[in-house]
Amino acid sequence: MPVAVADENLTSGSPRAEAGTRLGVGMSRHVVWLLVSLAYLTVFPYYQQINNPNENVRIYMVRAIVDHHELSLNRTSQDLGYVNDKAVVAGRLYSGKAPGTSFLGVPIYAAQKVAARLLGMGAPSKRAVTLALRIFGVGLPLSIFLFFFARWVERVTGSAAARDLLVAGLGLGTILYPYGVIFVGHALAAAFAFSGFMLLSLEPARAPRRGRLAWAGLLVGLSFVFEYQVGIAAAVVGLYAMARHRREALSFVLATLPGVLVFGLYHGVVFGHPWSLPFGHIENPEYARLAGQVHLPDPAVVVAVLFSVDIGLFIFSPFLLVGLVAAAALVRGDDRLEAATILGVTAGMVCFLSALPNWHPGWCVGPRYISVVAPFLTAAVALAWRRTRHRVALSVVTAGLIIPSVFLNVLSGAIYPHYPEAFDNPVFDLTLPLLGAGYVPYSVGWLLGLPGRWSLLPLGALVLGAVTPAIAGEDLRPRRWLAHAGAAVLIGASFLLPLSLYGRKPRVDEARATALVRSTWEPARPAPVRRAAGALP
Repeated sequence: MPVAVADENLTSGSPRAEAGTRLGVGMSRHVVWLLVSLAYLTVFPYYQQINNPNENVRIYMVRAIVDHHELSLNRTSQDLGYVNDKAVVAGRLYSGKAPGTSFLGVPIYAAQKVAARLLGMGAPSKRAVTLALRIFGVGLPLSIFLFFFARWVERVTGSAAARDLLVAGLGLGTILYPYGVIFVGHALAAAFAFSGFMLLSLEPARAPRRGRLAWAGLLVGLSFVFEYQVGIAAAVVGLYAMARHRREALSFVLATLPGVLVFGLYHGVVFGHPWSLPFGHIENPEYARLAGQVHLPDPAVVVAVLFSVDIGLFIFSPFLLVGLVAAAALVRGDDRLEAATILGVTAGMVCFLSALPNWHPGWCVGPRYISVVAPFLTAAVALAWRRTRHRVALSVVTAGLIIPSVFLNVLSGAIYPHYPEAFDNPVFDLTLPLLGAGYVPYSVGWLLGLPGRWSLLPLGALVLGAVTPAIAGEDLRPRRWLAHAGAAVLIGASFLLPLSLYGRKPRVDEARATALVRSTWEPARPAPVRRAAGALP
C-alpha cells in the first residue's frame, strides 16, 4: 500500500511537524506495530470438521482456479467434499462470496504447489493450504496496512503515544483480529477502504497530487471486490474525495475503474450480468429464502448490532464508542469533512446490516459484515487527539477501553473465531471455559512443544508487549506513567467485571454447542493425568 504524505496541518516548520520529528527513529518507532503484526501470525485456529463455509468456500475457489483452471467449484467439491455458501447457475457451483480474497490467494497457492513439488513433498494438505493462505493472503497484508495506519496516526497527532495506543487498539482490539487470522475478506476490505481515506485526508485540499488521489481511488475501488457490502463505505469515501478535492477528485474516480472492471467481468462471466450477485443464486434453500427479505432498518436490530453482548460492536470493542463520540463532536470543527465521512460510513453500514433478515451472520465473532467501521471509528480518536484540550482524559479513557477490547478480540480470534449462535456471552461461556479445560489451538507455542495452555505463552507475550506501552500515556515519568496505566486498568476492569457476570445460567443449547466444539477440536486435547491415591498435589 502506498506511503501516506503529510497534510496541511503537518507542513514543514509548524509546531506539530517539529513535534513529529521527535517521535523516534529506527526499530524503536515500530515496536508496537511489529508485536501486533506477529500476533496475527502466531496462532492457527483450525477445525477441519467444522468446515467453516465463510473461509472454506473462498479456499475452494482458489483451488478450483489453480487445480482445474476454472471458476466452477464442481470438481473441487468432488475432490474436497461439501461446503456451504455456494451459488448455483445452470447446475454449476460457484463461490457465494465476493471474489477478491480468492483472487489474492491464487498466486499464493500456486507458489505453494510449485515449492512442494520442487521439494518432493507431494500435494499440500488442506491444513497446509489454509495456513499458507491465512499467512500470506490475510495476515501479512494486514501487517502492511497497520504499518501505514501507524504512520497516519503519527502524522495526524504528532504523538508516539497515540500511534502506539491506536495501532494496538485497531490491530488487536477490534474484529479485524478474529477476521485477520482466517482466510476471509472482512478485514482486507476494511483495510483497502480505509487506506484510500488515509491518502485522501493527508493530501492538501488546495493542491493534491493526482498520483496519490489515483492510489486512493484504486484502493477504494478494490475494497468492495473483497466484500460486497463495503461498497456502501466506498461510496461515502468517494463523496468525501469530491467534497475535499473537488475537480481533482476526477483522478480518484477514474482510478476506481479497475476494481469496477474486475467486479463486472467476474459477475458477468459467472452470473450472466455485471450487476448480478450470488445472492440471487444461492444453493442452500434456507439462505435463498432469506435473500429476498431485505426490509427497512430495524431500530431494535441497530441496538443489538451495537450493544448486544453476543455480537455487539461496542461490546467487543468498547473503545470504538470513544471514536463515535469524537466524530460527533468534530462535525462542527476543522475536521468536519473527515468526521462526517466517519459517521456516514458507520451509519450506512449499521443501517445496511439492520435491514438484513440474517443480520446475525451465523457462527461469527461480532458483526462481521460491518468490520469496515473499525478503522474509521479508530481514526476519529486520532482526529480528536490533535484537537482536544483534554488529551490526558481522552488518552486514559481510550486506553482503559482498549484493554477489554484486546482481551475479548484476541481471545476470540486465537481460540475459536466461529462462535455458535447459541451463546449469549461467548467469551465467558465458551472461550474461557475451553481454555480452562486445556483446549488450545495450533500455534507457534504448540509447534515449539509447549504443553497445554503454555503453548499460548508466545501470543500472550506479544499482546502484553504491545498493550503495555500503549496504555502508558505521553508522560513517561514513573509516577505519571503509573497513574495513567492504573486508571486505564481500573476502567478496563470496570467494563469486564459486569460483562463476565452476564447470562451465566447454563442452558441446554449452550451445552450442546460446547459439546460440538469440543468434539471437533484440533489439535486433540491430551487426556488429563490422573494422580495416584495418596500422591502429593
